[in-house]
Amino acid sequence: MSVITIDDEKIGVLSDTHGSFPAWRKALALFGPEVKTILHAGDVLYHGPRNSVPGGYTPADLFEAINGFQRGGGRVLIAEGNCDAAVDRMVLEPEMEKCVSLVWRGKKILMMHGDNFSLLREMARYNKVDLAISGHTHIGSLVREGGVIFLNPGSTTIPKGRDPESAAILDGEGIRIMTLDGRELHFEKW
Repeated sequence: MSVITIDDEKIGVLSDTHGSFPAWRKALALFGPEVKTILHAGDVLYHGPRNSVPGGYTPADLFEAINGFQRGGGRVLIAEGNCDAAVDRMVLEPEMEKCVSLVWRGKKILMMHGDNFSLLREMARYNKVDLAISGHTHIGSLVREGGVIFLNPGSTTIPKGRDPESAAILDGEGIRIMTLDGRELHFEKW
């Protein structure tokens, strides 16, 4: 597993877009133009057999928008989700990995989809990361266990907890989970 180094001021984090192009657009608007790196915790294009079809389900528009963001100078790092398939790899220009490892402003970050959360937890602790990111549950959460912060940004399309559609922003202060219309749901300082 290679480690990517990122020096951006802010990073956008999302998960479980499940083929919804409007959700991607709302997340980009939330992140703002200063966000040049997006971490996607998986389940990018397909809605999955247990989920209803999300509003704005147009996976072709979504993969074109993700590819366009990357072609325009942005970066998208994707952790492969349980609903992602080989055909998704064929159409998405950003690489999709089981595990994404990066260093951002001196902080070690590990991202996996989260369908095997015990493995993510074990890897995060073993590698002494600062932040472990997952998706999968469609429930936003920020939990600190020892020296590791565990972030699930929730789902941009099919939330399953009490919170609405959400994404997260990493900046120098800490981690914010936000509704797609800009209301702060959760915050954790570094």
